[in-house]
Amino acid sequence: MRLGFVSDFYYPSIGGTQMLCKGIAEWFRDQGHDIEVITSADKNREDMNYPVHEIKGTNFINRPYNLEGYNDILSEQKYDALFVLADLFSPSILSLDSEIVRKTILILNLDENVYRWIHEGKIKDLNERIEAIKKYSHIVSFCQGAPVNKFLDENDIKYHFIPNFSRDVIYGEKERKITKDKLGITKKIIFNHGNYEIRKNQHTLMKAFLESGLSSEYDLVLLGSPRTSDDKAYFNICLDLKIKYDKTNSIKMFKGTNNQALINQMLSISDIYFLPSLAEGLPLVLLEAMSAGLPWISTPVGGVPKVLGSLSSGKVMKDINFQVVDFLESIREVENKNSRKDWEKYFTIERAGKQYAELLELK
Repeated sequence: MRLGFVSDFYYPSIGGTQMLCKGIAEWFRDQGHDIEVITSADKNREDMNYPVHEIKGTNFINRPYNLEGYNDILSEQKYDALFVLADLFSPSILSLDSEIVRKTILILNLDENVYRWIHEGKIKDLNERIEAIKKYSHIVSFCQGAPVNKFLDENDIKYHFIPNFSRDVIYGEKERKITKDKLGITKKIIFNHGNYEIRKNQHTLMKAFLESGLSSEYDLVLLGSPRTSDDKAYFNICLDLKIKYDKTNSIKMFKGTNNQALINQMLSISDIYFLPSLAEGLPLVLLEAMSAGLPWISTPVGGVPKVLGSLSSGKVMKDINFQVVDFLESIREVENKNSRKDWEKYFTIERAGKQYAELLELK
């Protein structure tokens, strides 16, 4: 089959949605299908060994060299099926004519913040977006019990649940020169990575760690960078907390989240993964940590409680606004656990790929 994949961003950007898109696309390629990706431009993108069509802002209207719009790429390429990975505000939701292609699969993401805006009446063209979503042949959510599921249920939109998946960190490329010695670390590591922003909630994690008394056993390592001016302001708040109160230099803050080899290496030398987020879907970072075998702790965001809550290899906290006692108890509860078997059972690309193939009647 000839399959198209639409994503706002794509590799070398390595956010959750773009890596989900890359994983599905390349799985179908490995099964012998022809794949093409439609995404926004990235100056750092190199040859992917399959076609990547770049359009401005992944907007299918106002093609620069064709005044009739850009939806014609869908009919020109004659895709047998089209996968669209989007959130409610993705340009593709309103600009892409999903009826051009015979079979369309929308993989929809929607976090707590957007769900709140919906119920506060802040999305003025919401009905138009809902009608556009309903035109897809299949809707997929990779969460359960999350805002996206509530949104779909409330609008009588039927959907399939196919859990998110991750690459296998154990067999991925690693930055071997990054070692605990090189980082000046002699203790065990609690690790978190992600861009600095209020939604990621690093400040609460840092504060709980400093107040927990765990600094004699652990270092807290944060890998990330701010992007926007608001993010930079939040980063400075986090940095100020470290400067004022981290007297033992037990919090390490390193830049970067767009280097898979670095992330792989950090996961391989860490002991616990902690996700303190205020809003998520089903976070890819947790699944990557599980593939590395790390015990994990997460706030009860998005699809985490329903999808991961019954697993014994980690802990879903009771409250997003966790206190130091909850932090300390959670660390003690998961110490020395291994999550690799859970990942192998539930969150591999092979398992998810077969479910997506069933939607295309390829089983």
